[in-house]
Amino acid sequence: MVRTRAFDPAQALSSAVDLFSSKGYSETSMDDIVKATGVSRYGIYGTFGNKRELFEQALERYADGMGKQSFLRLLEPDASLADIRKIFDERLESMCQSGDKRGCMLCHTAMELAPHDHEIAGVLQKFLRRMSKAFSIGLENARQKGEVKEGLELHDAGEFLTGALFGLVVLARAGFPKTTLNAFVDNTLAAVAR
Repeated sequence: MVRTRAFDPAQALSSAVDLFSSKGYSETSMDDIVKATGVSRYGIYGTFGNKRELFEQALERYADGMGKQSFLRLLEPDASLADIRKIFDERLESMCQSGDKRGCMLCHTAMELAPHDHEIAGVLQKFLRRMSKAFSIGLENARQKGEVKEGLELHDAGEFLTGALFGLVVLARAGFPKTTLNAFVDNTLAAVAR
């Protein structure tokens, strides 16, 4: 007789994302995972593998979910600087929600694991390259509308926007007021706008 799974793996993975986002990898124990997901150790190991494998799946889920629709919008021919601004605004809202203790799982991972874990560093670099490329394409589309500075090197500007987005997350996590964060976004976009 086949045993049926008594929990929703997608929901358990979402709970793991929240946990790793708030505590990081090293500070998260298997007991924490069991408590946060409501799934037994046996269920975790049987469905996701060990803690590292669960973390990798959670990281992929987090990266895929981080403003995916907004980034896809940048690939549309009529994308504008307003669409790029929306990505920054969404990230800002996510980080400034009242009572939200979550950090950015990508920032946690870059600081905690990437310096000594080449596999994880590679995963992060791949995701950041995709993000930079989406920004570059969005800037090219906005340039066609006359919104972007002439002569702007789009590849470099895409990397600049990616770095600025993660800088915004760090400032928000450090408790800077929303007015300061909004000014940071204004100044970031002014650097590429016509």
